[in-house]
Amino acid sequence: MTDFESIEAVLLDWDGVLHHWNGEGERAGEQAEGLPAGAVAEAAYGTVAYEYAKLGIYTDAEWRDCVAQALEQRFDGRGREAVRVWTADRGRVVDGAAELLARLRERFAVALLSDNTDILIADLEMFRVESAFDHIFVSAHIGMTKPAPALYRHAATVMGVPAARVLVIDDLPVNLPGAHSVGMRVKHWPAWASLSSFVHEHLIQEEKRAGLA
Repeated sequence: MTDFESIEAVLLDWDGVLHHWNGEGERAGEQAEGLPAGAVAEAAYGTVAYEYAKLGIYTDAEWRDCVAQALEQRFDGRGREAVRVWTADRGRVVDGAAELLARLRERFAVALLSDNTDILIADLEMFRVESAFDHIFVSAHIGMTKPAPALYRHAATVMGVPAARVLVIDDLPVNLPGAHSVGMRVKHWPAWASLSSFVHEHLIQEEKRAGLA
């Protein structure tokens, strides 16, 4: 038996796997108000407010308001327009994402698991991929973030698939030990790599080979 032959479900991360940011909104927002490069990211990420937003304690809007307030305090009242411009940038999905997910669902249960704020569902709808998954797990809705083993156990239970038959694909290695600890298969996925190539070579083609065995 090869590495992925017994897989019944694929649990995909969002940012860095199916979706990418290029920082265009951050840069445009900073330029609009004459803020130094990196000011938005410094005020937004690695903060208590961001952790609260990922856990659903704060809404996405409340978190972004905290970012605006932090910028205003630091830059003499400037920052709210930068946050508006930054928020309007929703990044991009990888090319052919909907088609790739449809191919996966011919063989596997396919779920999304993302450490994200409550804005994610609206983003999925905007990109027209909200119906491309059998299950969608958002940390802000569940109240747990990666790499908590309980989060992965919850996903397996809801999917109705034994943990040992779930493959987790994530771009952050730090997230994978939690999944591995509950018995899931794990695959680190570098943001620059082709997910389509991996799926066709190791999942779809492997299923074809198994059928011929």
